[in-house]
Amino acid sequence: MAAKYKTRKELLKKPDEFITLTGKAITLARDYQNHIFYAFCAILVVVLIFLGYRYFTQRAEVKAFSMLQQTQSEYQTLKAASSAPEAYSQVAEAFQNILKKYGGNAGGKLARVIFANISYDAGQYDRAIALYKQSLEDFKDDKAVYNLILSSLGYAYQQMDDTQNAVLYFERAATAKDSLVREEALFNLGWVYQKLGEAAKSEQTLQTILDDYPNSIYFDMVQEELSARKRASSS
Repeated sequence: MAAKYKTRKELLKKPDEFITLTGKAITLARDYQNHIFYAFCAILVVVLIFLGYRYFTQRAEVKAFSMLQQTQSEYQTLKAASSAPEAYSQVAEAFQNILKKYGGNAGGKLARVIFANISYDAGQYDRAIALYKQSLEDFKDDKAVYNLILSSLGYAYQQMDDTQNAVLYFERAATAKDSLVREEALFNLGWVYQKLGEAAKSEQTLQTILDDYPNSIYFDMVQEELSARKRASSS
């Protein structure tokens, strides 16, 4: 374990003795926040693709799904050749056309969530938030996607430095029954609670990860953090 912690110290390049939320742990979370979010988006896209095929067979919305597939493919090609912001600028109008024509249909609803992810990736957080909020209504009866969108809103508000709203949406994702993103939402809540000065809530939330998710990818980091706090408080 000592080697593992050394690696984190080397990555963070900080001189502190303990890894704390106000020091190394918060830096690590920020460094990897986008990586975690993109992995999260990948899960969301898989779920949406499944839903797309389901709706496709049920409603035969050929045109909407065809336009969405073409635009999504174009975005991926442009992004690979340039950057997320540049690709966004090239496909934003096409996504808006899909939403204008088919926003109330299944294909349009899927396009709205995908466009929200693309907007987030390009740093267009205001637009991403607006699209995600619309998508909450679209998927209110599909709890798996609904909870993923709640967590997406938490990430977007974090990027806007709106900690209060980030807490609101991460809390909703963490408390939803059978939420696929509960573990991740708890991890983020531990960070944002600390940022708000609510240390007790932060510790309680992080402890929940240790209690409920012993195989969590965050387990070692959280365990290290809570141990560091105990050492700091007793010194």
